Amino acid sequence: MRRPLALAGVAAVAALLATAAGCGRLTGKLTGTVRENRPPHTVLFVDGAVDTVNHIVHLYWFGTDPDGTVEGFEWRLDNPDDPALAAWHFTRQTDSTFTVRTPSGYVSTQFSVRAVDDAGARDPNPPVQTLQFNNQAPTIRSLTGPGPSDTTFTTVSVTWTGDDPDGDISKLRYLVWLDGNEASPEMTTERALTMPSSRFATGGAIPGPRTIFVRAIDDGGRAGPPSSITWNVKAVPPNPRLLIVDEVPRTAPNNLRFDTLYSNSVARVGLTASDYAILRLDANQPFRTARDVEQTFKLFQNVVWYRGIETSFSTVLRTAEPGISAYLDAGGRFYLDGLYLIGGPGGTGPLSEAFVRRHLGSNGMRTASIVTPVYTGTSIGFGNTGTSVFLPHVDVRGVTARDSLYVRQVFQVRIDEFQSGGLRHFDFLDRDQVVLWGAPGTLTPASGDSTAVGMSVPQPGGGRAIVVCEPPGGAVPPVGAGTSAGSAARFVTNIYRHLGLDQ
Repeated sequence: MRRPLALAGVAAVAALLATAAGCGRLTGKLTGTVRENRPPHTVLFVDGAVDTVNHIVHLYWFGTDPDGTVEGFEWRLDNPDDPALAAWHFTRQTDSTFTVRTPSGYVSTQFSVRAVDDAGARDPNPPVQTLQFNNQAPTIRSLTGPGPSDTTFTTVSVTWTGDDPDGDISKLRYLVWLDGNEASPEMTTERALTMPSSRFATGGAIPGPRTIFVRAIDDGGRAGPPSSITWNVKAVPPNPRLLIVDEVPRTAPNNLRFDTLYSNSVARVGLTASDYAILRLDANQPFRTARDVEQTFKLFQNVVWYRGIETSFSTVLRTAEPGISAYLDAGGRFYLDGLYLIGGPGGTGPLSEAFVRRHLGSNGMRTASIVTPVYTGTSIGFGNTGTSVFLPHVDVRGVTARDSLYVRQVFQVRIDEFQSGGLRHFDFLDRDQVVLWGAPGTLTPASGDSTAVGMSVPQPGGGRAIVVCEPPGGAVPPVGAGTSAGSAARFVTNIYRHLGLDQ
C-alpha cells in the first residue's frame, strides 16, 4: 500500500534527525565557497557581405551567461557623421535594421554590441565589426509647375516625384526654396508645395523671372541635385484694392464686350492703374492649387471674377473653391458671375451647394421639374426666355440701385445638361440679400414668382460674398436689339460701389 506523500516526508525528516543525533550536534551554520558573478558573452554576426554595403543594414546578435540569464544588450555605432550613436544604447532585441547616415555617399563605421546579465554585468570584451557603407544620391523627377511664359503674383505651386536608387522613396524629404534663399528652405515629406507669399520678399526682386528649386534628401542624409522651374512674377499694384479675374477666352466672339464692361466700370468708380490688376486666365494659369487662389486673393481687398456667357465647365473655379472660402473667412470681398456656376441635382457646376449654404445665405439651390426625351427628374438648372428681364436690387450705402437688365437671347444650353440651363435660383434666407431677381416668367421652367439669381451676403469675418448666376454682360439696352451692355454697365458699376470701391 502506497503511503501518503506528507507522511513519507515526515519519516524522511525523522530519519535525518536521528542520523544527525548519532553523528554529533548540529552547528546551525552553512559552509562552502561563494562564487563571483561571471560576465556574459556576446556574439555578433551580419547576414550577408561585410564589404561595402548599402546604407541600410540588418545586424544580429545573441548572448549567453554561464551562471545566470542575459537581461538585454547595449549597442553603439561609431559613425563620424552621426556622433549621437557613439554612446551605448540599451535594447532587449537580438537584431535591428540600421539606417546609417552617409551624407557624403560613403562612410566607414564600427558597430559593437555587449550582453548585460541579470546581475548588471556586461561583456568585458564585446565583439566589434567594421562596416563600410555607400549611399547613392536621390533625384527629383517630373517637376511640374508654371511654364516659362506663365505669370503669377507672389505664389507658386509645384509637384514632383522623387527617386532613390538604393532606398525607400517614401522616406525621402524635400527642400524647396526660391532663388537666393537656399540657406532657408521649406521642408516637406509631401510631393507638392505652395510657396508662401512671404518667401517672395527675400532672395530676389519682384517683379521679374523667379526660379523655384526642389532637392531630395534620403533617409541616410544624402542630398541629390536640385531640379528647378523658372516663371514670371508680377508685382502687386501699390494700392491693391481690386483684382479682376477674366475667364472669357480671347477667341470668344463677345470677349471685347465683357472685358470693357468690367474695365470701364473701374474707371467709373475712380480707380486708377495703381489700384487694380487684371489676370486673364486664357493667357496664363496662375492658379494650380486652392492655396494659390487664397494667397493671390489675400493680396487684394476685393476680387471680381467673370465668365461671361461661357458654358464650359470651369475646372479652375472647382480648384479655387477652398481658396475662395479661405479668402472670405479672412475678410475678403469676392464677386463672381456667369452661367453654370453651381452644381447639384440634375446640373453640374464648379461650386458646391455646401459653398452656397456656407457663404451665400441660402439653403442651397431651388430645383425645377425637367421632362425631355432623354431625362425626367428635378434639376437645379434653369433656362431663360427670349425676352428675359432681370431686376437688380443692389444696396449702395443704404440706397437701392434699380435698373432692369433685358436679355434678348436664350442662353446656350450644354448638350450634357439634358436641356437644363445654366441659370441658378437661390433658396435664400433673407430677401434683402438678393441683388438680382429674375422677373416672373423669365426663367424656364417658370416658378410663377420672382427668382433670386444673385446674392450678396456679409461674412462673419467682415468680408462679403456675391455670386450672380446670370451674366450681366448678356443684357442689352432696354430699347432695340442693341450690341452693348448699357444697363449691365450700370449694374456692374453699382456692384463696385456696393463693395466700396468708389470710396
